[in-house]
Parts: sequence; C-alpha cells; structure tokens
Amino acid sequence: MELVGNPSNSMLKTRFSTYYKAAMPNGRNYTVKKLNWSEKILQMGSHEKFEHELEVLGRLSNSNIMVPIAYVLTEDSAYFFYEHIHKGTLFDFLHVGSETALDWPSRYSIALGVAQGLTFLHSCNQPVLLLDLSTKTIHLKSMKEPQIGDIELCKVIDPSNSTGNLSTVAGSVGYIPPEYAYTMRVTMAGNVYSFGVILLELLTGKSPVSEGIELAKWALSHSTWLGGREKILDLKVCNASPAVCSQMLSVLKIALSCVSSSPDVRPKMRNALRMLFNAR
Repeated sequence: MELVGNPSNSMLKTRFSTYYKAAMPNGRNYTVKKLNWSEKILQMGSHEKFEHELEVLGRLSNSNIMVPIAYVLTEDSAYFFYEHIHKGTLFDFLHVGSETALDWPSRYSIALGVAQGLTFLHSCNQPVLLLDLSTKTIHLKSMKEPQIGDIELCKVIDPSNSTGNLSTVAGSVGYIPPEYAYTMRVTMAGNVYSFGVILLELLTGKSPVSEGIELAKWALSHSTWLGGREKILDLKVCNASPAVCSQMLSVLKIALSCVSSSPDVRPKMRNALRMLFNAR
C-alpha cells in the first residue's frame, strides 16, 4: 500500500476519493482508489452496512460500470483495486486541454454508454443510486467506451422504497439537483439530473459551473431565446456537418428534460436511453 500513498502516483481527485496508479511486483498496473472512510460512514451509517453494499456491488456485471476486483478496508480508509484505465476521465478530455479532441460520434457513444450503465444500475433487483455522478467519475477505457466509477459511493435501496436518506448533500457542485437542498434524499430523478448535466457538457464543451453559474441553469435560460438552442452547442463540434448539428439538437432536448427543475418532469433513465437511441 506504500505505492498507493505516494503523492507522485496520484492520478485524480474527486470530492470523496483519490485515484492512484500502482505498479505491482508482478509487473501489472492497477488503478487504486482511496476513499475517505469517514465520508462514506457519514453517508451509510455503519461499517457493516457498507460491507453489505460492497457485496451487492461485487455481483454487478455491466461493461459500462467500473467494478473493483478487490478491496481493502482499514480503520480510516477504504482502498479499491481496478484494472488500470489508461485514457483518463471524461472531464480530462472535455475541460483539461487534452491533445485528443472528442468528435461528436465519440461524444454520442460516451453518452449512450453512460446512459446504459445508469439504466442498468436503476434496473437492478436492488436498485443502485449514485451519490456522486460527474464527468470526473466517468472513466474512458477507449474514446467511445465509458465506465461509471465511484459506484461505491451509492445507495442500494429496497425496491419497495425508491429513495434513501442522506445525512449530507451528495454530489459535486453543478451536478446536484435543486431539490436535494431541502429533501436531503437521493433519488433516481436526482441521478437523471446529474446525467443531464453530463450531456450538456458533451454538447457545449462547457464546465458544470462557470463564473458562478451552473451549466444547467445557463442552458435552460438560453434555450428559451430565439435561436438560443443552436448557440448553446459547441461550435467546434456542431460545425462538422448539418447532420451532426441536427443530432446534437435532438440530444439537447433530452438533456434539457433531464435537468428540469421539477423532478417529476424528468424522464426515467430507461426512457432517456431510448430517446438517445432514437436520436441516431
């Protein structure tokens, strides 16, 4: 574990976790995530409940979900081991000046992959709700193959009860649905909101928060202007062809419905996925 604690091996920091690259004696590289134990205990309430949820997560199998191959629990931290992912996160490619630009076919494939992974989680016998979904938690195995990470930061819920209690507001700034501020409950509709923000990032190239303004609020306000929807889109991508621009506008409609201020208006993930397929 000394390799994991070496700051020089740090690859990424999210609100709750730090990712490291670890080279093992057998020559294989792994991605290792260190989760702040106190944060998770605060959310889940007990060590035993956390371990139970890890058992549930360990049985998940979906190409768009980043499931750990092993984990180690200590008194103050939890470590999760994954097959090493070389490409980085979606945030890196959209906002950190990556040398490899994402064209629209790649962005669309990533959107589909994330939607498929999230739909899978919501459709499990014990539905899984993510507490932190953002472009920083979307890892790219390839330019068109996303995996949803940080699923350990989740709520495995009773199918008879579609919500779970939270002791603190979950999620990253810009991705938190407005109703969480007063309900303090994680919901499927809240996950849909976060997914909508990710769609907007793919469509606009903008960060989730810019100059103190959340991307979702900015997009919703600009979409009501005459010709505003076309101006929302990332021109570097949209100008590739009229067909690309038309498809992006179709996906924008989906994104705007996902970030509606009313959770009852947002589509279910399976419906958002179906609409994305129909936008081909």
